[in-house]
Amino acid sequence: MTKRTFQSTQTDSRISPQTYLTIHSERRNQGIPVLTVLTGTLNDIQRIWCHWIQQESRDTVVWSSGMAKSLSISWIEKLLARADLQHQLLLYLAQANQCTAEEILLTLRSKSSYELEIFQRQLPIQLSTQESLLLSWFLTQIALSRELTPDLASNLAQAMKLEDGENLAQGITAFTKLLPVVVLPGLLVEMTDDELLRSPFTRILAQIAECLPKIPVALSIVPAHFENYCTKAPESRIKAMLRLGIIKAQPYSNSHYILSDKTNQILRQCNAPTQLYEEAQSLFWLIAEKKDDPSIARSQAEQFLFHILEWVPETRGVFKLNVKMSFKFGNRLMEIDLFSTADRIALEIDGYYHFQGPESWRRDRRKDLALQMQDVLILRFLAEDVISRLDEILDSVYQALQHRRNKN
Repeated sequence: MTKRTFQSTQTDSRISPQTYLTIHSERRNQGIPVLTVLTGTLNDIQRIWCHWIQQESRDTVVWSSGMAKSLSISWIEKLLARADLQHQLLLYLAQANQCTAEEILLTLRSKSSYELEIFQRQLPIQLSTQESLLLSWFLTQIALSRELTPDLASNLAQAMKLEDGENLAQGITAFTKLLPVVVLPGLLVEMTDDELLRSPFTRILAQIAECLPKIPVALSIVPAHFENYCTKAPESRIKAMLRLGIIKAQPYSNSHYILSDKTNQILRQCNAPTQLYEEAQSLFWLIAEKKDDPSIARSQAEQFLFHILEWVPETRGVFKLNVKMSFKFGNRLMEIDLFSTADRIALEIDGYYHFQGPESWRRDRRKDLALQMQDVLILRFLAEDVISRLDEILDSVYQALQHRRNKN
């Protein structure tokens, strides 16, 4: 019976997945909780979801449990990448105080922590404890004239006690008090059948869908894993929600997104598996479709470059992904995208937000100096170059390794 329900949920193959996603969106706008379940290959699902959500003029986080960063940190990073985030907050405060956003900004700039506390207490609004923590954090950044960037995500998550993801639904609810729901990123979480059965993330996503139905939330899972879950999992409210939300992701193809000859040659030379070709194609698509905001592609570019370095004989086993260093940068341990411990070479993948404002540029320069002082050679690459100029990146890595090893 379970298997028949699973197979018959999407009854008309002529209707595109994007159409079903739009139907789910309409239900959310009516306040109906929807937890979308996209089944198919992970790359097809990611492309379909990102393409649809971009058409909805929304951002999204694509996350799996294998990533170094928690779901909460990833979600907050995506939110803080919005260029208009501070302005949206100022508009909220201006409305509460019946004045302009410019007046609020002038009021808050260079204020002490005590003065900010008085300002917050005098606001004619009722806030929960978590909402108060969030507003206090925002006010501090404005008073310090600090640009909101994804680099501050860990600091904000710590302030709101959201590091592990358990309180993510409650945390997102706090954001909806201060910001329009439409600026909050959606979520696509990739899962296996074991994770559906045992991990807390299904429950967390169901909580978000129920508490905040207007935020797009989806699971990505291969069909066999979801069928296994439907067979083994006991009947529950969450299981019923997953069954109602299922959409079959049909293969996505577009001849426009063809890998360069040099990238194809590199993949052939290192006998890359099919998975690496799929990763390359997916990364190419994400960068091409999200030209104004390729921050989604940045983490995928890190992983793709790491996988390439693991398959190329000259660099196999040399680099590790998302390494925390033994020294601090600011108030926490510095984190490097890819790092060779033996050769002390750091590889950093830069996304679009690195160039949105002078503060991001300055922070990168401070980070470079801190690494140089620790005798670390740092190479920076654009996320888009990881796929379009892979040969140049590998040449730079080879030269850096040769330089380090000749020096020693």
